[in-house]
Amino acid sequence: MKTLDGFQLYGFFRAGSRRVYAARHYIDTINVFPVPDGDTGTNLSSTLAGALASTVPGASAARTMANLADAAILSARGNSGVIFAQFVSGLSEKIDSAEIRIQEFAEAVGHAHRRARESVSEPKEGTILSIIEAWAAALSQRAREAQGFTELIGSSREILKRSLAQTTERLPELKEAGVVDAGAAGFVEFVEGGHEYLAKGTPIIDEEEDARASALKDSIEFQSHVEAAPSSPPRLRYCVEAVVGGESLSIEAVRSALSDCGDCLIVAGGPRRIKIHVHADDPAGVMERLSPFGDVTGQKADDMLLQYRDAHERQSKVAIVTDSSCDLSSELIDRFGIHVVPLYILAEGSEYLDKLTIGPEILRGLSEGKGSFPRTSQPSGPSFARLFSTLLSHYEEVLAIHLSSAMSGTLAASRKEAEKAGSRVRVVDSRHLSGSLGLIVLRAAEAARQGMDAASIAARLEEWSGKARILVSVTSLRSMVKGGRVSPLKGMLAQALNLKPIVSVDKNGKSILYGKTFSEAANIRKIVAMVVEDHGQRPLKWYAVGHAGAPEKAGSLAGELSSRLGFPPLYTAEISSVVALNSGPGAVSVSTMAE
Repeated sequence: MKTLDGFQLYGFFRAGSRRVYAARHYIDTINVFPVPDGDTGTNLSSTLAGALASTVPGASAARTMANLADAAILSARGNSGVIFAQFVSGLSEKIDSAEIRIQEFAEAVGHAHRRARESVSEPKEGTILSIIEAWAAALSQRAREAQGFTELIGSSREILKRSLAQTTERLPELKEAGVVDAGAAGFVEFVEGGHEYLAKGTPIIDEEEDARASALKDSIEFQSHVEAAPSSPPRLRYCVEAVVGGESLSIEAVRSALSDCGDCLIVAGGPRRIKIHVHADDPAGVMERLSPFGDVTGQKADDMLLQYRDAHERQSKVAIVTDSSCDLSSELIDRFGIHVVPLYILAEGSEYLDKLTIGPEILRGLSEGKGSFPRTSQPSGPSFARLFSTLLSHYEEVLAIHLSSAMSGTLAASRKEAEKAGSRVRVVDSRHLSGSLGLIVLRAAEAARQGMDAASIAARLEEWSGKARILVSVTSLRSMVKGGRVSPLKGMLAQALNLKPIVSVDKNGKSILYGKTFSEAANIRKIVAMVVEDHGQRPLKWYAVGHAGAPEKAGSLAGELSSRLGFPPLYTAEISSVVALNSGPGAVSVSTMAE
């Protein structure tokens, strides 16, 4: 085989992808650089799988590689995944014919290595970049003598193995942990899979062999242990990624704009689409820097500190999951290790992650601007699938508690992926949202910390849901009408009568309006009276105050309740952007949980 067409190149990538998928769990365990978040194998596998799933192969090598390159940029995840996507993009730039010859392929790999290295702001030796460089050098050296692609790729395998083993000595973090670089290991697996395809004509790994290959003993001489490598918590909290779409984009301009946002910055792509990867403490700040360049989509902000704690500091056997409509204080979320899946906010061509990549000021500008009113969207199925898969590798069970199914399709999306994950994942409808959902989730997290299993906690959730209540004072129904939560007719009547409604949820999780007054002050008095009455009938275990850009109003409400009830709120917090879109600016809420 002296040339490769589009179908054959696709087969090479598909076989490589299957090898990485089979090896992903082991690669995750040896992931200590650049941060020990234990997901390099999963991210690299996801990058490859996403690119292949979005590409329809054809006879033309140039066209197939161009499609793979575009899809890889969009699907790239994690440090190594984004570097790999830029490697694929670099290959595409040098493959411009229906078939590619041996010498042309070697030159394309060399160019792809340079492009991948350029994408990294601070390249390090001993990483996936070193392995790609070693492969490019080996192919260049043997290209003129090789009689076919099978011989060419096969002759590079031993060089890659030696180069991989050397990564342990080239990076202090790897030497201390006694492991090879995870991204480099994944790339070697990719090449191994591609060689198998060339040698045998079809991807040879079947499901049974996938399970055996997960230990990687049949391909690369890794260290024999498979426990997670020792490591320290990450310096920066979030692994942030996004895709910028526009015209005549400049990689250097984007890199310059993000240069002081964090570290591990990678900027990959071309003039129409750029993928960024950076480790930062302020994901919203990153997106604010990117927005002037074009539409910002494909946003991701993985919590690396929480991932580290899952792997090294678990405090229960059950992982608690919720969504970003859950308005629990960040301090309590951190204390109990609660996993929050963000809902999306779609506005002006960009998509934002609730509570992560959009702040109150940006939200206010979008909702009050002249453009169309921002829309909300449930998390994607793959986001739940990835989270459940990761958590099941650390916890015995997963319990997901979501906002009311009457208000969002989030529960349905989560439940669908839970069914695929198996009986160790349970999904429950809280029939609440915002602060009342937060207090229900907190009770579940406390129970998990005390040693209760998922089934026992799920059995108590019905009771806890009945003990929870939320009362929201909104300044007007304008936002709820725009968001589709209230009919335009009701909104017009409320506006005509200058009504200031109190919003709550009924026992079925549907929004209800009651206690309507003619002023915000009257609303607050009414809410305080209702909470005090509830406390007299059933003593409250907790209560919490929320607000939409109204900290002073929330502070005053918290003070009044503290005086009347005799104890302070569990927390006072800004509500999620998704909830704020519907309640409108200036809204305040009180959520309660009876004993």
